[in-house]
Amino acid sequence: MQRERRIANYLFLLYSGAAMAFLSLPLSRPVRSFRSVIEYLWMPVPRAGSEAVDRAGEISADVEHLLRADIENRALREDLKQLSWVEAQLAASRRENERMRAALGIRPERGHTVRWARVMERDPATWYRALLVDAGVADGIELNAPVLGLENGRLGAVGRITELGPHWAKVLLLTDELSSIAGYIPGKEWEGLIEGQGKPLLVMSYLPMEAHFAIGDLVHTSATSQTFPPDMLVGSVVQVFPEDPFMTSRSVAVVPAVQAARLKEVLILKAVKEQLSAAGS
Repeated sequence: MQRERRIANYLFLLYSGAAMAFLSLPLSRPVRSFRSVIEYLWMPVPRAGSEAVDRAGEISADVEHLLRADIENRALREDLKQLSWVEAQLAASRRENERMRAALGIRPERGHTVRWARVMERDPATWYRALLVDAGVADGIELNAPVLGLENGRLGAVGRITELGPHWAKVLLLTDELSSIAGYIPGKEWEGLIEGQGKPLLVMSYLPMEAHFAIGDLVHTSATSQTFPPDMLVGSVVQVFPEDPFMTSRSVAVVPAVQAARLKEVLILKAVKEQLSAAGS
């Protein structure tokens, strides 16, 4: 403690002596320039104000240019901080526009609209079976409402609502063993039943024996589906199972277009009861 006090006293005396020495020097241009630089380094913000402009005539041109360049540099750094914030806001708006543009590709049935909801919870024990979202009865969500997701700029089927609370809902995923929807392969018009396996892949069954498939064929929801709008993307064919002489149909494995494990929010198709009642009255 005593040593620190001695050092502090020595430094105080040193600074005091230097200050007195500077005060005793004649106010020549080099001295004024040096003093201005020291003042600016010690308190750059006040020095960067109008006082710096008023006193610029007291210092040499080189020092004046140096101080002005540093002032401009500080101002530009502040502008860059503001620009970064604006760019972040623009990026967020751009993502929102892309999300809404994809949502506009949906043609909900008459009397329905769409609502975004955030994923609240995923249980590792039911990873390929269900998830919870933050929209419920109070938001106009109903049982069996279709749930969609957005991945790589494309909307795809995710599951359907099976349980509801005031502000939450449980989504039964397509990959759950209890899930099944009617689907078809566009261009080939072969329709089948898409079923979950409790695993990452789906199985599309009851396809005609004479049907021919290729890896990568897209699978969409069928117009005969009771839950999903027609022509919603479900996934793509990743495996064609060999023909079974004891079966009257064929099956293929389908990888979902939207991986539920990556979802942070979903799109729920919901009924607009207010509009329907208003139209009826």
